[in-house]
Amino acid sequence: MQSVYLFNRNDNQILEELLRVCSTGRDTAREQWSLQAELLVEPVGWDALWKLSKDFCKKFDVRFPCVAYISVTSVDFEELSASADVLSVQHEAVTIPETVVDIPLIELWPTIKQKEESINAATTAEFIDLLRFFYENIWMPWDDQDGKSLLPKTIEERMSLWSDMHNGSIPNCVARSIITLRNSAIDAFKKLKDLDSSLCDGILDDDDDSLLPPSYISECAEMNARLDSLMSKWTLYENPLIREQYLAKTKHKWQKTKSKRNVVALWHGGTITEFNEISKFLSKNLTNDHNLTVMASAEDGLSLEPEEVVVCSPAYELPEMPLSQISICSFNGASLKAAEMRSCLLMLSEECRLRDLTLQCAQVNTIIVMMMGTLHIKNCMLADDSKNSQRDFAQGIVAKAGAKIVIEDCTFENFYSGIVVHKGAQVELKQCLLNQCGVGIQMYSGSSVKLDGTIITNCSEQSIRYEVYDSCGKVDE
Repeated sequence: MQSVYLFNRNDNQILEELLRVCSTGRDTAREQWSLQAELLVEPVGWDALWKLSKDFCKKFDVRFPCVAYISVTSVDFEELSASADVLSVQHEAVTIPETVVDIPLIELWPTIKQKEESINAATTAEFIDLLRFFYENIWMPWDDQDGKSLLPKTIEERMSLWSDMHNGSIPNCVARSIITLRNSAIDAFKKLKDLDSSLCDGILDDDDDSLLPPSYISECAEMNARLDSLMSKWTLYENPLIREQYLAKTKHKWQKTKSKRNVVALWHGGTITEFNEISKFLSKNLTNDHNLTVMASAEDGLSLEPEEVVVCSPAYELPEMPLSQISICSFNGASLKAAEMRSCLLMLSEECRLRDLTLQCAQVNTIIVMMMGTLHIKNCMLADDSKNSQRDFAQGIVAKAGAKIVIEDCTFENFYSGIVVHKGAQVELKQCLLNQCGVGIQMYSGSSVKLDGTIITNCSEQSIRYEVYDSCGKVDE
């Protein structure tokens, strides 16, 4: 794939640019960005990488994430979107339309190399990069309602909140709850828009609500009430004075719970017999040095930042959140999968352990991404059981630079790459089985892999692929 423009701006520089765009105070945020887009974005003829959205991937049965190389044929400045011809796709097995319309600009990364020399790709890329930051981190769904403008003070407060979340001023557990709150608000807003678009244009008289379907009225009322509730909760974090007092109480409560080793047992509920068996298991494996909380919701349980999680129901869906310094095991075996389409099931760092689990790849591209630190996996089954046609680029485990992974008594089955080991990563496999993969182990120069009693069988391409980088580029060995 082509190289793209990347920008490294500090928080103050980002804030200055955002305030410059939203300086007039006379239009909605979207209208202000549209005006700037007309001045800075090339209207036609530029090339870019397109990171396909989850909705688009779902529509065309493509595993997320996926990248396409496209050429923009037109830009709709009012909608901040583009139409494009698809030149190539990251994976050969992926089939998408040759021409796509209404691609949001924030999904595009202009390439450094352009077929048309007259194209000012750098300015276009810089504008889209700032636009993307705004809509991914600052914008809230009520900003464009009722034609109101987004005040500079609001931008400053939200930028301050974003900075506090990323410089360690706000504990990770609270930062995750803020991100969840924002995502919930955006989701409620999107559902409201989908409800509106579901009504046929021109059939209903705008002034006669009696003709609206009852289900539409009730769902709209429910979503509006939810959005109002989320707006009031957001005030706790957006206003710096309220945030300071609220966080002080939250930090105090959080520090009190850290006096013991926190354990969360995830259980959907069941019979008294099942409860007694689970209680015996927990009593046998926990001591008075542990603080136990039983939760039905995986999202609520993980938001407590437990050191240990025991999955007590046969199956659980995990929310999308990075985890660190955590041990996850099961009572009597359990299957874990993603609640919805995303890039990976588990993103881990620091010191982590996984034991007695079945990890499924149906909704994700990769089961485990180990960023850095140590990971010990024992007696786990990792498999791609997806039914779509894109299974041939799924990955079991990806070890990033600085990761040290020990895998014992585990089975990997039906991946394109069972294990991917990047430069600076170390992986040791003991008594493992890698079966029916395209490539059992994908290694890069500068990585380390140790095999002990491990079988790699039925690979369609290579059992172990080692790729070396030299002055001439990448060479397979």
